[in-house]
Amino acid sequence: MGRGARLSALLTAVVLAFGFILAFASIEPSSASAAPGNGPETGYASVSLTDVTPSTVTSSTGRTVTVKGRVTNTFDRPIHDVIARLQRGSAVSSTDLRTSLAQDSSAYGVSTPFQKVTDRLGAGESAEFTLRVPLSGSGLEVDQAGVYPLLVNVNGTPEYGGQALIGDSHTMLPVLSLPSDRGRARNWVDPATGQDPVPLLGRDGSVAANNRRPARYTFLWPLAAPPQQAGGILGGNTADLRLLNDQMAKSLSSDGRLGSSLEALETVAGIDESGDPDREQSAAQRHVREAMCIAVDPNLLHTAQSMADGYVITEDPADPDADTREGNGSETAARWLQRLSHVASTMCVTALPYAQAGLDSLQSIGDEDLNKSAIDGAYDVVDQTLGVTSVRGLTVPAVGALSERGRTLLEGVERSSAAAVVSTSVEPSPGRPSASSRLGRYESGGFPLQTYDPGVSAALGGMGGQPAVPTYVPAWQRPDLADESAASRRQTAAASLAFPMLDVPPPSTGDRSAADDQDSVTGRSAFVVPPTYWSPTPADAHAILGTSALMVASGVADPVSLKDVIGELPRASGDAELTVPGDVDKLAATGYPLSSKHLFDVRRDVRLIGSLQDSFRSGPDLPFTPRQYLWPLRGDILRAISAPSTTDLTVYRTERPQRLAAVEQTLSHMQQSVSLLDPGGRYTLASERSPLLLVVRNELALPIKVRLDITAPDAISVGDMGVVEIPRQGTRQLQLPTQASSSEPATVRIALVTDNDVPLSSPVDLSIYANAYGKPLFYITIGAAVILVLLTARRLWHRFRGEPDRADEDRPEADERERELASAGYQQRKAAERVSDVDEHGDSDEGGVDDDRA
Repeated sequence: MGRGARLSALLTAVVLAFGFILAFASIEPSSASAAPGNGPETGYASVSLTDVTPSTVTSSTGRTVTVKGRVTNTFDRPIHDVIARLQRGSAVSSTDLRTSLAQDSSAYGVSTPFQKVTDRLGAGESAEFTLRVPLSGSGLEVDQAGVYPLLVNVNGTPEYGGQALIGDSHTMLPVLSLPSDRGRARNWVDPATGQDPVPLLGRDGSVAANNRRPARYTFLWPLAAPPQQAGGILGGNTADLRLLNDQMAKSLSSDGRLGSSLEALETVAGIDESGDPDREQSAAQRHVREAMCIAVDPNLLHTAQSMADGYVITEDPADPDADTREGNGSETAARWLQRLSHVASTMCVTALPYAQAGLDSLQSIGDEDLNKSAIDGAYDVVDQTLGVTSVRGLTVPAVGALSERGRTLLEGVERSSAAAVVSTSVEPSPGRPSASSRLGRYESGGFPLQTYDPGVSAALGGMGGQPAVPTYVPAWQRPDLADESAASRRQTAAASLAFPMLDVPPPSTGDRSAADDQDSVTGRSAFVVPPTYWSPTPADAHAILGTSALMVASGVADPVSLKDVIGELPRASGDAELTVPGDVDKLAATGYPLSSKHLFDVRRDVRLIGSLQDSFRSGPDLPFTPRQYLWPLRGDILRAISAPSTTDLTVYRTERPQRLAAVEQTLSHMQQSVSLLDPGGRYTLASERSPLLLVVRNELALPIKVRLDITAPDAISVGDMGVVEIPRQGTRQLQLPTQASSSEPATVRIALVTDNDVPLSSPVDLSIYANAYGKPLFYITIGAAVILVLLTARRLWHRFRGEPDRADEDRPEADERERELASAGYQQRKAAERVSDVDEHGDSDEGGVDDDRA
């Protein structure tokens, strides 16, 4: 073979190999989409669902399922021949309620034929699609009740590439009952033949709802927000509310998370836009509303109420004296609180722990007053703010789990008789299930527990514009919802809500107890608790209300009020051990308890707050009580130990140290605000018994009881005045009885403390000088007194004996005139003295004249 021929053969082989590669890249779409682990190529397209009809399949909803959506080209080149189809997976169980959404297309065993979407999809362009498939036959092949995962699989051919899976979207389809079907009708067995009939299958091939054992349905509607108050302010309207930022005002607005959630609540309560009750609710919907209860965080109510009176935004959350700017959400907060009060008047209301305080941290702190504020006091705040009587007795930990430390805490709180936890945080004791365990109710160490399904909660958390991922869901069970549309997440949530009501063993002709033993931990309970910070919209509320009402009307769910649940919990008899939910970090499961350093600081601050509160005077003449004055600092500590209920750890990592620093700074400032005014220089006493004059100043808003702690040398004795009261924002002068025994300078240290020994401000050192001579002066005075007494006695002795005193021997005898004056009166003596003076001066003048003349 010549050189040219060899070159030609080589080129031919290269071309054939390249053609083979292209052919392999252009394999049939269904094969490519079914490859295990094959997902949509990054950057090709996004798929968002806009509607699933029916949202719940029943015997009256027809024989087809319609899914509408939109595919958007996110690639930088056109995509050709865009096609889509539906795929269905097996009915889910409690363990794979969430993981089924993260599975690839190979796990969806039933596929429908591809349907054309568009011939060409330019870069950035979108195309609407509608997939309408039969429930049975060549469609989804559904033949029994349950919850089925659905996958919308979209294929296309990117320019300069082969056909591939370019996008997908996951959701779920709940099936309550099925319409008639010829294929299923062939499996119907006439009971008259004596053969075992197919459970729930009708003569026409319809499948009835399994209402043999209705699930007990109760729904808690959390209404809470991460703490937004900056730490370090005092109560009694002595300072403006300080917020970390203005996100709370945005959340309370009509298009914010809390504003939207409240509007959703109004939908459930049947309140129209004008605020009047809507009378168009069905009987089933009214029963559902009676089974729902609003679980409100009292810290949220405190914040909204304070915002309505005006607030500021701080520039430094750790510094209570930092610069601030005015907030602009006062009217929004007032309007939101008014609407909530109206809704609360028509529904059941209960309280969450204050600021979602971590139970393990509370137990470690060990302050009874703080525990009562977090649990017992939470109900009082809800009642006073909303004007309702809340349902009490059930504590809902934000993290969904309860440790032994948390259980010990709740056992010591008067108004907490039970707790609601996720089913993965308990391990039932082996053995035959009890009647209460079949309702998801257990006792751990004698403390009643009501369990709920974490998968249902996580699905409900995916609703709205701000999906919340609870901490009790392991990382491997968290599907990526970032690319899922609101309609897709809403459909998934509604299906998950229906799951515990549809997940019931089929009727059995054998031993009924065998079917009972197949129940999950939650049993026939549909006790539902969404994540604390979920974000439902009015559309989500319609889906929740509609699905729940359908389950109640069909008999697969039995609505039970929260009050009845709490009343039945003390009879729980199924033993269970508390545990950390599987594959969940222990710190996350216990709410990220305080570190050893923070715990030491908090214990010190709590003791100081209590001591200061006891040292203040209370009375009807004061505008507020000491407790009201210092309550915000206790609230700061509860906010600092807030347990993160979602994967957002900002409250734990950033805000906790800021709040604790602010509390410590405020307490230090309070101690320095009650002080002695230092006179400065040397303090001179007028005599050895002159008092010390001191002035005490109180810059705080309440009168405070103080005493003086005095250290003085032996030469000076300073009396104790006992406990004295210093008026609020005023001064008081104190006179300390003092006795000095020496005239030498001395230093006296005077410290100011409360009546329960809390140090106030800094001690004052006084340099004192006393005008006192001490013991020598005392002895001289005594000696002089003795001599005076002896001399007086001597003179009296001589006079008594009629003897002249030697001291009078050199004194001349008195003449007649002196004797007369001695016996005369005062006026006579004065007149005689004047005459004597005239005579004396007259003689002198005459003598002078004679001298001049001489």
